[in-house]
Amino acid sequence: MLTLLVPVDGSAFSDRALQYAIARCAAAPQGARIHLLNVQTPAVGVNVKMFVSAESLETYYREEAMKVLQPAVERLRAAGVPAEHHIGVGDIGSVVVEYAADKGCDEIVMGTHGRGGLIGTVLGSVAQRVVQQARVPVVLIK
Repeated sequence: MLTLLVPVDGSAFSDRALQYAIARCAAAPQGARIHLLNVQTPAVGVNVKMFVSAESLETYYREEAMKVLQPAVERLRAAGVPAEHHIGVGDIGSVVVEYAADKGCDEIVMGTHGRGGLIGTVLGSVAQRVVQQARVPVVLIK
């Protein structure tokens, strides 16, 4: 069975990656499933942890992630593709790679904003970090 990890962030880029993954699953002769992942960037700063409880932060992360995950879950359900959804918190590239390994995924399918050159160098590229760190094939959808 083919197992794909599809990180989603609610952008048109991740929507296209999800569409590709759905088509890939439909063509898989021995069946397939998708793990959806939304990674929340941690709230930073000393003041955040001093004034906001861990429980409140966890609730916030879950609510924000579900805003992105729910439409993707519904698309997969409508397409008849078995799926699980997950929420991560941390460095996006690292969390994606860790989830792929943890869930035994065969591939990571993700959208890329296509920022290259100076912007990609200055900001860093999540896709670039995933490609460098992943131990499974990474399919980038632009």
